[in-house]
Order: sequence, then C-alpha cells, then structure tokens
Amino acid sequence: MAEKYVQTLERSLDVLEVLAHAEEPLGVTEIGTRISLHKSTVHRILQTLCHRGYVERKKDSERYQLGIKIIELGIRFFNDLEIRKVAGPVLGDLVKVLDEVVHLVLPDDGEIVYIDRAETSQVVSMHSKVGRRAPMHCTAVGKALLSTMPEEEVRHILELKGMTRYTPNTITDPETLLVGLRTIRESKISIEKEENEIGIICLGTPIFDYSGRAIGAISVSGPASRINEKGIDWIGEELKSSGQLISAKLGFDFFQKS
Repeated sequence: MAEKYVQTLERSLDVLEVLAHAEEPLGVTEIGTRISLHKSTVHRILQTLCHRGYVERKKDSERYQLGIKIIELGIRFFNDLEIRKVAGPVLGDLVKVLDEVVHLVLPDDGEIVYIDRAETSQVVSMHSKVGRRAPMHCTAVGKALLSTMPEEEVRHILELKGMTRYTPNTITDPETLLVGLRTIRESKISIEKEENEIGIICLGTPIFDYSGRAIGAISVSGPASRINEKGIDWIGEELKSSGQLISAKLGFDFFQKS
C-alpha cells in the first residue's frame, strides 16, 4: 500500500530546506524556481511560516531566510542527542591535551553532519561548523565511518554521492579509497591529508554504540605544519583513546566485540 503524504506540508518542508541550503536570503521567485512551485503557492507558504516564526522576511526587502524558531528547534535537537551529551566532556579533555580543533559528527544519507566542535586556543581557519554537511570520501570522519561499513554499502554511497575533487590530494578512485578503508578498519584511525581543504590535516576515529554499530565519529584537525610537528602517531592514539572512551560510555564492550 502506497504511503499517503500531506502535499502542503511537503511543499512547506521543501521551502524550509531550500532556505536552509541557501547562502543568502532568497526571493519568492528564486524559491519557486528551485522547487518547481508557482510563486503564489510559495508566497502563501512563506506567509504561514513567517507567522509561526520559522521564516523571517529581511527588513526593507522581499527576501526570506530561516527564522529564530528553526534555531530553537535545532538547539533542542542537538541538546537531546545522547552521543553529544556523552562526548562533550571527552572532547573538552581531548582539546586540552592536543590544543587542536575537535569535531563530533553523525552520518546522514551518505554524508556527515557536524553536531559539535570543541575549539583550540590556537588560530585555525576551517570550513567546518556545527550543522554543516560534508562528503565522506575526503574527510577523516567520513572515512572512519565508511571503514565500518560493508564494501557494497560503501560502493553504493560513492556511486550515489560521487567523489568530487576538492583539492589535488582528493581521492577520486573508488578502488584506491577501498584499499585505504581496509587499513582504517584495522587501526581505527583515519588520516586525511589536505584532501578536503588545502593546508589542513585531519584524523578521525569511529564511535560505536552498545550494539557495535558505528553511530558517529570524532576528529582532530589543524594546520598541516602543526599536526606534523606534534606527531600524527601521537595525535592518532590520543584520538583513538577518546573515541573508545565515548563508545564505552555508550555501552560498547570492546572485549566482547573484538
């Protein structure tokens, strides 16, 4: 039996998703074009969403952006995530040891989503921020998660999402990536050397729940010169230990699962 959906609600969600992915406020016509809706329909949806606080109109313009209500819901969602509550103190301790940026991510639809970031005292500029999505094939956290999956699932994700080249170091060949994932599967440490951003090295490790399923990953990122100076092996072991601690707090038994 086919599922039945509420068309108006689906269209409203389409509008919210377009605004969420836009880098600047959009006009009614722009929104309608992106989701193939007549501008009169888009206008009615926007008026309702504005009334409820989920969208707001820019002052003195006819352009729209997400409203404060969306932020409230997002914060509530992030605060309710058990993995974030458990990982937070561990990430804080890891930053104190390494003095580099630490991330926590979750997998979603063949990509990763940053849900937490612990800051370093040092200067570093990176694209990553809480709520941002990123590909799996060229991020340390993404590769850490891919390493826990069956090969056919990895191939499906790579075929579905592609392997976009972001830097000269980005791996764009599936077979080369699969070979690397086998090594990560054994070591539980992934390394991404300027594959996503020039000048940045990132190390990742997966997080497991009580059932042994990889539900997320954490990473350490910093300027290539600084990461190399501190020592990739040392950073990797510290990261791995923190990942194991978070997994243990979530109920994962390394002795029974090994």
